[in-house]
Amino acid sequence: METVLSGISAITIGQSHIDNKTECQDSAILDFNDKYVMGAVADGHGSKKHFRSAKGSQFAVEAAKYSIYEYMNDNYEKFVDAYNKDKKYLIDRIIKMLITKWHEKIQEDINNEPITQEEIDKYLDGNFNEDKIASIYGTTLLVGVMGEGCNFGFLIGDGSFVVIDKHGKAYIPIEDENSKANYTTSLSSSDSFNGFVTHFFDEMPFSIMVSTDGLVKSFADDNDFLDYNQAIAMELDGLDTVDKRIEMEERLGRLFEQRSRDGSEDDISISIIFNSDAYESVKQGLETRRKLNKIDEQIGLSKKKIVTLDFKQKQIENERNINIENWKKVALEKSKLKQYSEKLIERRNALEEELKKIEREQDELSKKKIELDSSIKQYEEIEKIKSDEQDKNLADKQKEEENIQIKEAEKRRLQDILNN
Repeated sequence: METVLSGISAITIGQSHIDNKTECQDSAILDFNDKYVMGAVADGHGSKKHFRSAKGSQFAVEAAKYSIYEYMNDNYEKFVDAYNKDKKYLIDRIIKMLITKWHEKIQEDINNEPITQEEIDKYLDGNFNEDKIASIYGTTLLVGVMGEGCNFGFLIGDGSFVVIDKHGKAYIPIEDENSKANYTTSLSSSDSFNGFVTHFFDEMPFSIMVSTDGLVKSFADDNDFLDYNQAIAMELDGLDTVDKRIEMEERLGRLFEQRSRDGSEDDISISIIFNSDAYESVKQGLETRRKLNKIDEQIGLSKKKIVTLDFKQKQIENERNINIENWKKVALEKSKLKQYSEKLIERRNALEEELKKIEREQDELSKKKIELDSSIKQYEEIEKIKSDEQDKNLADKQKEEENIQIKEAEKRRLQDILNN
C-alpha cells in the first residue's frame, strides 16, 4: 500500500502592509503526487531597494518546485538510489539548478518589464548597479520534501523549518544562523549557494511545516511557537479532498490575520506537507505532547511566579530590615525624648516651686504694701491737719501783726496830739 502524502498552504498579508498599503511579499507553493510532496515558502525583503521582492519570492518557490520536479518526477526510483548514495551531492545539484532557474526568471521579468529611471530614482536613490540587479528581487526560501526513501529540506534566510516526527514531537532541525544577528541571508547574494542550510531525515516524519518569519515572530518564544505547530498538526486529519484542504487553508488564513494583527504585523505564509496515513499513529503522541506542553507551560508559569514571589519576599525582608532599623532609631529617639521629657518635668516642678515661692513673696509684699498705704494715708491725714493748723496760726499771726500796726499807728497819732 502506497503512502498517501498531502499538503496545504496559506498566505496572509501583514497588518503593517495593509496599514501602509503595500503589497504582500510572501509566496507559498505545493506540489504533490503519488511519489513525493514538496512545500515551499519565500519572504521577499521589505527594504525599498528590494522593490520587486514580491516577484522574487514567487520566482523562488516556482524555481524550487521546478528543480525538484526535474530531478524527482521522471524516474523516482533512480533518484532515490542516487539520493541514498550521496544525499548532499544530489541536493546541492537541485539547489544549484534552483538558483539558476531563479536568475533566469529574474532576467525574463526584466526583459518583459525593464527597470525604469523612475524606479531607480524612487527606490535606489538614483544609484543603479546592474551587477547587483538580483538584489531588487531579494528573498528568503524554505523548502521541505517528503517521499518514500528520501526526506529532506533546505533553506536560505530567516523563517522556520518545523518538523513533527512520527511520535508527535515538534522540533526545528535547521535555521539560518545569521537571523539571530538581525541579518538574513538572501537568495540574491552572489554567494547564495553557500548560504543554504540542508537537513536530511533518516525516516519519513509525519509533517514538515515551513513558514516565513512573520509567524514565529508573533510568539513569545520557541516553545509557544512549536506548541502552535503541534496544534495545527492536530487538525491535519481527514484532509482527503480538495474542498477540505481549501477549507483548512482558509481557516489558517483567518488565524494568521489575527496573529499578524496581534503579533509581528508582517506577512505570514506557510506550506505544510504531511503523511496522511500516519495521522492515527501520531495522534496520541500529539495529544500527549500538547498536554505535556500545557503542563510545562503551567510549570513555567509557576516557576515565574515563584521567582516573582522570591523577589517580593526579598523585598519584604529588606523592607522589614529597614523597618526594624527605623524602629530601633525611633525607639532610641523615643527613649531620648522620654529622658528629656523627665528633665523638663523636673525643671517644671522646680519652676513651680519657685513660682509658689514668688507668689508667697508677692502676697507678703501685697500685705506690706497695704500696711504702708494705710500708714501713708494716716501720715497724709496728719500732714493735712498740721498743714491746716499751720495755715490758721499764720493767719492769726498775720492778723495780730496787722492789729499791732493799727495800734502803733493809733499810738503815733495820739502822741502827735499830745506833742502838739
